[in-house]
Amino acid sequence: MNYTRTEIGSNIGFTSVVDKKFNSCSLQLLMIVPMGENASDNSVAVNCISDANSKLNSIAAMNERLSELYGAGFSSSSTIRGDMQVLSLSASWLCSRFAIDGEDITAEMTELITDSLFSPFADENGFDESVFRLSKKEILDIIDSRFNNKREYTIVKAREIAFEGEPIRYGGYGPREQVEAVTPKSAYEAYKKLLSTAQIEICFVSPDADNRVQEVFREKFGAIERNSASHTFYSPSPIKPEPVLVQEEFDVRQAKMAMTFKFDTDDIDAVHLMCIIFGGSPVSKLFVNVREKLSLCYYCACSMSEYKKTITADCGVERENIEKATAEIHNQLDEIRKGNITDEELQSAFLALENAYTSFGDTHSSYISWYTDCFFRNEYTTPNEYLERLFAVTKERIAAAAVNVRLDSTYHMLNKEAE
Repeated sequence: MNYTRTEIGSNIGFTSVVDKKFNSCSLQLLMIVPMGENASDNSVAVNCISDANSKLNSIAAMNERLSELYGAGFSSSSTIRGDMQVLSLSASWLCSRFAIDGEDITAEMTELITDSLFSPFADENGFDESVFRLSKKEILDIIDSRFNNKREYTIVKAREIAFEGEPIRYGGYGPREQVEAVTPKSAYEAYKKLLSTAQIEICFVSPDADNRVQEVFREKFGAIERNSASHTFYSPSPIKPEPVLVQEEFDVRQAKMAMTFKFDTDDIDAVHLMCIIFGGSPVSKLFVNVREKLSLCYYCACSMSEYKKTITADCGVERENIEKATAEIHNQLDEIRKGNITDEELQSAFLALENAYTSFGDTHSSYISWYTDCFFRNEYTTPNEYLERLFAVTKERIAAAAVNVRLDSTYHMLNKEAE
């Protein structure tokens, strides 16, 4: 494997990963801007870009062309890192040397991507109405679909409560009402602003070294007048003076709960281990005690956002067991604070990390995920170097980190009680 990262323009980075074991290529282009009132316009704009361009001027035409290129893929997404909106264009395709008739698939896909990015299907009035309408509906459907997944909805609501008053409260797409208000013109204006002001990070994974892709993007961006800034992704969320509880009732069979904790320690490695021991594995304290031993919930797990310095513990629970489950979740966190961590728990956490990071390089996405995370952290290490650092974390550091973890807010999705 060969890895290089080059600055190809003003706040534009290009990472190239060459690994001969692959028979296909992948490219991810990130446009990064502060999360703000234009978030919904940005997300719809990027969706329009991936659905059509000036040469392939319909979603059907785009899909037909991708099929012709041996089933290539091209899509968009909008996520958050800290208080930043990260808008992504992702593409994948078969390596050219495997083409039946000798087609240069990499050149064809590079042209398709750059046509979409630099020459979208739009005019002075904005994006084409038909493409815009379907692209906007896709995002509204994504937002609406969250309610169908009750666990995801619970976590989304918990985020809204925990980050009230902060830019990322509604996630990468913005609130639904803002998406509804997006117009072809406003989305197109947002697109033009993104090209000139967004921080750009590109990652290209291929089996063969091919500098043409990098040079095409260097040339295309070089023709644009840019006024962008680099961003920091760490923006800890301030903890509320007192924990907040929000409850809603729905016609559901099973209640759900999400508790958001915030921490103010800079020992992120220790918090990472703490999170796994607390609820990040099948042998975690929450799973073994709250779920298995006490049977207080159907599932119980936790996840961490290092950029916002938050931990979310969520569970599916019977309504009458919510108070007991809440108390036991606090109790298990207290056990970690006291340093009551067994050797087995610590080794299981190390094993979980080892399993996660030793799969690095098995897929294109693992390379892209790793190197974009390095970019977000502004810390370029290998997975092995990162593992060694995590393996050096002691029980004492984990306990000290847990002392800094405090409850910020809780959300309950309650099933309606029988009258």
